[in-house]
Amino acid sequence: MEQRFSPKPHRLYLSLGAILCVAYVIGFIPLANFFPPPSPTWDSERLTAWIVEHRLGIQLACVLMILGATICGPWGAALAVWTRKTESRFPVLYATQLSSLGSGVCLIILVNIFWAAAAYRAGETSPEVTQALWDLGWFLFVFAVPPFIAWFVSFALGILWNPPEHQLFPRWSAYMTLALCLNWITDVVIIFFKGGQWTYVGFIGMWLIFGTFSVWVFIMSFLGYKAVARQEQICSQEDAEDARINDIAHPHKHV
Repeated sequence: MEQRFSPKPHRLYLSLGAILCVAYVIGFIPLANFFPPPSPTWDSERLTAWIVEHRLGIQLACVLMILGATICGPWGAALAVWTRKTESRFPVLYATQLSSLGSGVCLIILVNIFWAAAAYRAGETSPEVTQALWDLGWFLFVFAVPPFIAWFVSFALGILWNPPEHQLFPRWSAYMTLALCLNWITDVVIIFFKGGQWTYVGFIGMWLIFGTFSVWVFIMSFLGYKAVARQEQICSQEDAEDARINDIAHPHKHV
């Protein structure tokens, strides 16, 4: 009999969510010393001097965080697959999740490339160039949220519109995901501020997003594990039912 479901890759990829969050926390705080990060109000000379002082930590953090950003792809795919049956032949929500997730992963990878490039020649090249690279990294990290919003919305709708027989994620998780989108929309205003809580290093501009996303990752990973366990149970029941029907249809097969 063909195997209906293989839970091992699902559990493996879902476990990557915790690794993603841990990688960024370690990269942000003890390595890059981004607690707090340099303020956008700093002039280019002061920023360059700070980067030179913390160069090695920033470079190590970028190595760790670019690996963390990469594993966001398989982790997100491990969630998206559970909404695949929302649509039958034309899975536009599922396709939107995968394309938006891919775009978001590319953006977060670029974040670390720009930060690494800023640190690579800090003190050797023009401070203005270093500052421009640094700002680009932060804009990609915070300002470039639309692909993530598209991912979250399509994932939430995939849960809400899933047929009841395929509903393995609770509906409240979809509403939580949509609420997180409302929080992220506000990040487009960071380009208008260089001081206060709306900047790319402010509480509202960055830390609130960083924190709520991390919590969301852990919650969805837990719900993903529950979905895997439930699917295993469903497949076991289906296998038992198939075996019963086969025994009825061929009563002398095992004689």
